[in-house]
Amino acid sequence: MPSVKRFDALSKMLPSDPIWIISHLSRTRKTLDGILAARGISNAEIVIEENFAEQNFGDWEGRPSGEVWADINKLGVRWPADIQPPGGEKFSAVATRVGEAATSLSQRYSGQKIVAVIHAGSIRGFLSTAMGDSPLAALSYSVENLSVTQCDYFSLDRWRIRFVNRLVE
Repeated sequence: MPSVKRFDALSKMLPSDPIWIISHLSRTRKTLDGILAARGISNAEIVIEENFAEQNFGDWEGRPSGEVWADINKLGVRWPADIQPPGGEKFSAVATRVGEAATSLSQRYSGQKIVAVIHAGSIRGFLSTAMGDSPLAALSYSVENLSVTQCDYFSLDRWRIRFVNRLVE
């Protein structure tokens, strides 16, 4: 688990009094709990959005990345946005579900700041939407643990990406 100092620095990068959103997977809740503890908040209202879950890698889950990439390379592709892992889901499907959820939540909480504590793959899925439905391009972004990505929502097909993968110091 990251240090209290890192959570404090991360908390300072985020807006005050936002709508807090997490996926239903426990690691997003643990990260948000660290942020809230740094702010001295023990009873925040939290929205759980299951569509912000990480990509389902199916049979690839838990395998060393080198083995998975060897399998992907046999297929003759470089960035697997449309490769379906056996028993899993395509990244382009992740991008669609995350983008639809992000748009819906942005409309529901119009005019309010939102902080979504979500997974690297889900952030890339969101970036795909912000870039005009570009899952292949979104996969080129590095997204580190405890980094911040900020985007502004204007309308259904208008987003502005302010920054990606800003790390706390």
